[in-house]
Amino acid sequence: MIKDKLREEMRAKRRALTTDEVKLSSEKIRDLLFTLDCVKNSKNVCTFLSAFKEPDTIGIVSRLWERKVKVIVPISDTETNTLSLSCIDSMADLKKGAYGISEPSVVKTADEKDIDVILVPGLAFDRHGGRMGFGKGYYDRLLETSSAVKIGLCYDFQLFSAIPTESHDVPMDFIITEKEICEIR
Repeated sequence: MIKDKLREEMRAKRRALTTDEVKLSSEKIRDLLFTLDCVKNSKNVCTFLSAFKEPDTIGIVSRLWERKVKVIVPISDTETNTLSLSCIDSMADLKKGAYGISEPSVVKTADEKDIDVILVPGLAFDRHGGRMGFGKGYYDRLLETSSAVKIGLCYDFQLFSAIPTESHDVPMDFIITEKEICEIR
């Protein structure tokens, strides 16, 4: 019940953001992200493709390509609630996929073991690395076997001192908002 209420509250706050607020906050999040050594030194980064007024990842993807970093994105399988991974080389190679989220039109399978950093979406995060997603466990299943650095991207209003988590929830290593980098120890 508490999780459902928090999820709905965070969805409503994101929906209320203006285009300019999303743009400005996303630029600040992107700039902070690229100060991290793990990102500066990465060769393969997996990132969500933003939707529903999430922090915009298109600028992140462009900057990764400028640095010759391989960009990997998730593809949702709605039957199994799992994510598969594909490399992308161009935004022109994307189409609307499950839930209206952009996905590659041609899958170039990527190996999870090659990923240095995973950028993770969420509705709420906490300062202990806790993450609350949309509730279907897609990212939990991906993250539980990954040794990559896990970085949650969110707006400042989505970061709490503590949120309800469950035993299967995989903690983040960093959480980045437009105001700060929260490193989890």
